[in-house]
Amino acid sequence: MSAASSLSITWTIASLTLTRLVRGRALWVSAMIAALPIAFAYVLSTRDRPDDSTIVDVFAFEQLVLAVLPALFVASSIGEEIEDRTTTYLWSRPIPRWAVLAGKLLALLPIICVLSVASWFAASIAGAFAPPSAASCLALVLGGVGLSLVAAAIATLVPKYAMALTICYMLFFDLPLGVMPASIKQLSITHHVRMIADVVSIAEDSVATGVTGIATISLVWFVVGLWRIRRLEA
Repeated sequence: MSAASSLSITWTIASLTLTRLVRGRALWVSAMIAALPIAFAYVLSTRDRPDDSTIVDVFAFEQLVLAVLPALFVASSIGEEIEDRTTTYLWSRPIPRWAVLAGKLLALLPIICVLSVASWFAASIAGAFAPPSAASCLALVLGGVGLSLVAAAIATLVPKYAMALTICYMLFFDLPLGVMPASIKQLSITHHVRMIADVVSIAEDSVATGVTGIATISLVWFVVGLWRIRRLEA
């Protein structure tokens, strides 16, 4: 199959994914989740004058949102496709299996990134502290991409419980691992997100290390997802 045909199929899957998303409730639920850090920042601003610790606390809340959104969008969408046997119909046609993952990610990744960054900007206004730095916005975007690739891989491994297991992975593995005072925290995407964001002070070496860390972890999970989806029975 030609590259043009593969891209056309990927775009078609992306369009169908967006159509289903608009008709469902996930978009509204995700908007409410993204609004939580805004309310949190406002509450903090009414108690004390904003300082570095306030900004760090609000960004930590943003990371919780970032841990849930990929599960809500990517894991649930891919898991449902596999469980509902929609892929059986798709794979009976001469299309590359990777197009399913690529189409889903093409449709959902921008939404996750926009919601995360918009929430962070709105929280900074509600909390009355300085506008977000470019590094912190970049961190949320890269974190959203990385965690979405993790969610996609988990969905191919355990499609029936994709969203639940992705949330468990984020909340009980990635986030706790990222705050451990040991080198094992390098396996956590959220740790690298904090390194890139560095909402109090920015270090260029931290940004480079964080980007490399997210890219490495994401690539490993993406390869797992591609391997698994090629082995799924049609």
